[in-house]
Amino acid sequence: MEQGEKESKTIKSVENAILILEELRRTGQVGVTELSDRIGLSKGTVHHYLATLRKQNFVEKTDGAYQLGLRPLSYGGAARERERVFQIGKDGVDRLAAATGETARLVVERQGYTVTLYQSTHHDRETIPTHLGIQEDLHSTAAGKAMLSVMTDSTIDEVLERNVEYHTDNTTTETETLRSEIEEIRSRGIAFDDQEQFDGIRCVATALATEVDELLGAISVSGPVDRIDDETFHETIPQEIRNVSGVIEINSTYRDWME
Repeated sequence: MEQGEKESKTIKSVENAILILEELRRTGQVGVTELSDRIGLSKGTVHHYLATLRKQNFVEKTDGAYQLGLRPLSYGGAARERERVFQIGKDGVDRLAAATGETARLVVERQGYTVTLYQSTHHDRETIPTHLGIQEDLHSTAAGKAMLSVMTDSTIDEVLERNVEYHTDNTTTETETLRSEIEEIRSRGIAFDDQEQFDGIRCVATALATEVDELLGAISVSGPVDRIDDETFHETIPQEIRNVSGVIEINSTYRDWME
């Protein structure tokens, strides 16, 4: 919510429908009884919601279980296409994945979280627990910390004053430690996540910004610790990321001139 904007009343039925869709996203496939238990609504109520969502192709039913349909994809695709950074960054992410042999992502910030706009991988995607649209915390991800480094100190304070959660034993939640790390990221331009969001996964990222420090998003490279040794983590991948991010930012500037 933007500063000065008053909180409006919400429609409970819409919130419930979104709650059901979100639970289906998390679980994959689920029956009515289990879904009812998970979200705290009666079986009858859940069944009515599912019937409505199924009629509109938001939900599909297979062998007595429900799962997300494909219609939400059209909304996500339309939203992604309007994102400026997606238009100028997609090809760079593909090049980054090819150069590193790992999973590269294009990420933006929304309402204090990261959202993955695009992902390209050169390995079995089962090794990386991320996907298009995944929402993650800023404080525990390389992309999130990279984007924090471009934000104002007051915005950083707002993020860190939230409930900063643990995800692994390596997650840093101490406010002063995080602030110190963000200052280091501002100096070197590269952020690291060493098994802070997911056990066994290392990630390197840098923020993408315009010439006037307008935050566009971030690009990152992730991979399992058994493939990303210390030299690759601290030297090789950061250099590849710098190369690609420089091209994306130049393209952003050129696009601004042409508009």
